[in-house]
Amino acid sequence: MARVNARCSDRIYIAPSGVQKERLQPKDMFVLNYNTRAYIRSPHVLKPSACTPLFLAAFDRGAGACIHTHSQWAVLVTLLVEQEKGPDGCFEISNIEQVKGIPKGRGKAGNLGYFDTLRVPIIENTAHEEDLTESLEAAMEKYPDTCAVLVRRHGVYDFDPVPLLW
Repeated sequence: MARVNARCSDRIYIAPSGVQKERLQPKDMFVLNYNTRAYIRSPHVLKPSACTPLFLAAFDRGAGACIHTHSQWAVLVTLLVEQEKGPDGCFEISNIEQVKGIPKGRGKAGNLGYFDTLRVPIIENTAHEEDLTESLEAAMEKYPDTCAVLVRRHGVYDFDPVPLLW
């Protein structure tokens, strides 16, 4: 299940927790005022995502959208990197066609090229998702060009560094 969130001007649209995302209707979305951090719309029967503090951390760094998934492939990558490089290892990949669609980083023009190295930091999981916020922020500071942070044994937070222009 993916959690998809987007920022449009001073509003953040947050998918609720525990709902099959394919069935979401516009009325199901939480709307948060980015500046005041107060909910403008809060569906009564749904609960906001526990990941909201992590999404806000990405938006604070200029993201226009943030997606969180519990991808089995992301979990596998975190375990393989830990085995090969230790617990402080970072996922790195180059000489692969697929990185050509990934932006070079915050404030940089263009996308990565075939010979560039994509680096995605890995943080340790916690019992509660909202407790990942400090580690996520530290990883984004240490790797300012990253567009994702992997969470060991959990999944990935992926953020688009280009603000949405709706």
